Amino acid sequence: SDKVDNIMREVWSHSTEVAGISHVLCRHYTKLKPDQATLAGLVHEIGILPILTYVESHDSQLDDDALDEVIKLIHPKIGSAILKHWDFPEELIDVPSQYLNFKRNIEGKPDYVDVVMVANLQSHLNKEHPYNDLDWSSIPAFQKLGLDADVDSQESQDLSQEMADAMNLLK
Repeated sequence: SDKVDNIMREVWSHSTEVAGISHVLCRHYTKLKPDQATLAGLVHEIGILPILTYVESHDSQLDDDALDEVIKLIHPKIGSAILKHWDFPEELIDVPSQYLNFKRNIEGKPDYVDVVMVANLQSHLNKEHPYNDLDWSSIPAFQKLGLDADVDSQESQDLSQEMADAMNLLK
């Protein structure tokens, strides 16, 4: 259906954007591996795909809002289950199920969940999105990356070209 096609396209385009931002954040603010961060960004919404496949093959009568709601509720858990099933590295398995857990605060150095969480939030900047109404300064992932939650700083201007370059590699 058109709805499913549109969501597929959105997921791909959003995931490549988050992957590009994750790569750059990782290089500048962590000692993690940028290629792993890219991969984490690419698969953070992988759980949406089987839902769409199911809806498509069962000729589901879900209206668009209901479908969006179902996706929102269950894609994180499905995503982590898929990565586990595919024997992804342990540090990536939690990314789909945890990247929207904005209160998550694991002691120690930043991990890939922190990177993808921040990248996902930044991907919605300057767009109409409820995440822009959150108080980003209260989200521990920003502190863990040593990033100012006030993203209008000069620093983010410098990084945006680099992010654009990183995203172009994925196109």
